[in-house]
Amino acid sequence: MRRILVAATVLVASACSAPHDAGAGAGSAPATPVQSQSASMSASPTTPREPPRLVVSTEPWRLPFPVAREAVVPDSGRFVVAGGLIAGDQSTSQVFTLDPATGHTRPAAPLGVPVHDTAGVSLHGRAVVIGGGNATEQNVVQTRTGGRWSTTGQLPRPRSDLTAVVVGRQALVLGGYDGSAVAVSSVLATRDGAHWRTVGRLPVPVRYAAGVARGHAVWLFGGERAGLMQTAVQRVDASGRARLVARLPRPLGHASALTLGGRILLVGGRTSSSSLTDRMWWFHPGSRSFTVAGRLPTPLADSAVGSDGDTAYLLGGETPSLSRQVVRLAIR
Repeated sequence: MRRILVAATVLVASACSAPHDAGAGAGSAPATPVQSQSASMSASPTTPREPPRLVVSTEPWRLPFPVAREAVVPDSGRFVVAGGLIAGDQSTSQVFTLDPATGHTRPAAPLGVPVHDTAGVSLHGRAVVIGGGNATEQNVVQTRTGGRWSTTGQLPRPRSDLTAVVVGRQALVLGGYDGSAVAVSSVLATRDGAHWRTVGRLPVPVRYAAGVARGHAVWLFGGERAGLMQTAVQRVDASGRARLVARLPRPLGHASALTLGGRILLVGGRTSSSSLTDRMWWFHPGSRSFTVAGRLPTPLADSAVGSDGDTAYLLGGETPSLSRQVVRLAIR
């Protein structure tokens, strides 16, 4: 996470974060919609011959302020956007709701504890923001009830840079940073956000990994460890059993993972601490292979995802500067 150290009136980011002045990686593509490509990184009989047509565009509307590393939770056709990293390398407690159909945003009650490098899930219809960091790593679990936030639990240890995914009726927390270990290996599970248990260990401990649920398992892509981006693809089932099952085409951390039309898409990220990428990849769980999916309008990392079936939105992120941009991904 980015720590905020105050000396007089100067805010300084800690060395545990990736710098904002990172250079772009693979170059940028035009902001007009683009169609997915079909070249495969790994030939396999089970790899789809014709990838779906992926349309990528930048929305004409913007977020209320530049932000990255925030939590996004679906809520009745809208998204609750909570916390994040804002200008001045500060953690924010700001919360707003977003209607992706119109771009309309509305301020909402703030978090009790400002956090960034956090994760959000929906448990039993309520938005839950888990851990994160500000001046130090946090163990707080914050739940939104009746439009207000309250502390409803604590992680066993502080944890930022984490990944949280709902599988069945429980949420799994994977990887992250606790302020001491290079990266955390423990996999935590909860059904209510208040009671946590350790259910497994990652074969490759990572922070800033991209995770997505498919069926009864989580697929965890890349991440960062000791300042280096990783190639590990790890599968964690609902019981917490974790295995290293594949490798990415190249080292990658700070990326976003999502499902579109039942398929897994890996988007953007960092190939090194100073290099961002605009590349996208389809991942095929059956063959555990990757197919090129095209490019984003600009290199992008640390963007939060809001998803709804065949459409998903990348909200903010780093380009490498903090962004108000919203990128729309759709299957056609």
